[in-house]
Amino acid sequence: MPPRTEIILMNSSSSFIYLRHLLVVTLGIVLFYLVASRQKQLVQYFQNANEPFLSSEEQIFSESQLLKFNGRDSESLYLVILGNVFDVTKGVKHYGEGQTYHMFIGHDATRSFVTGEFDHFSEELSDVSSLTEADLQQLLTWKQFYDKTYPYRGKVVGRYFDQHGQETAYYQHILARAAKGKEFKKDNPQYPSCNVEWKKETGTRVWCTNRSGDGQERQWIGLPRKVITGWTEADGDEPRNIQFCACVPENVFDKQYVRFPGCEESAISCVIPHEI
Repeated sequence: MPPRTEIILMNSSSSFIYLRHLLVVTLGIVLFYLVASRQKQLVQYFQNANEPFLSSEEQIFSESQLLKFNGRDSESLYLVILGNVFDVTKGVKHYGEGQTYHMFIGHDATRSFVTGEFDHFSEELSDVSSLTEADLQQLLTWKQFYDKTYPYRGKVVGRYFDQHGQETAYYQHILARAAKGKEFKKDNPQYPSCNVEWKKETGTRVWCTNRSGDGQERQWIGLPRKVITGWTEADGDEPRNIQFCACVPENVFDKQYVRFPGCEESAISCVIPHEI
């Protein structure tokens, strides 16, 4: 029979070996989970490398994703201006299906904010390159309105932002032109824009008030006139035009401002034909 001291040493040695093995196994398990977790992160990173970035504050939408926020497939109504997405659901009486501005929902129709092309959507309505610098400045004023009025939801991949949410060269060029429009406006005040609305039953209506355009009250109302841009004497009787309505003082007679077809000379409100 071994001495008591030897038995104690043997038991201590066995306990040490057991603890060492337990520690090795525990460290092995921890390392396994760390490596597995890191591998999972790497897999997710490479899988999502080409996917839009999503966050709780901002989302990068594809055009197909944006179409779902139309009030039918989703209760939400998302509007786009200059590639920026806003949730206008609380304005359902204006943007809901069948309402005046529903055409803006689910896609980028930025140009229509200036031209009043509300009849139907086409991809070209996101292109504002043919607008004047003053028109582009007006678009920025519209964007400021949505910034203040409705929740911002993110950006849509397309003309204005890339898949990482960075400004495209196109958007930077538009912003630079709009800045010129702001400087031009300081020295050459533009006539305020008309109020514009579209309804399926009646079509497009343009009208003027003493607050039309920038919302600032003035002493006169003005008459709704179609603005002809890019006209010169050399163009003769067929000026190039972009549909745009301005409230023009009654005493202004200029080839740049023409009556809409069917609109009486002194009318402050007109319904214009669909083909205009």
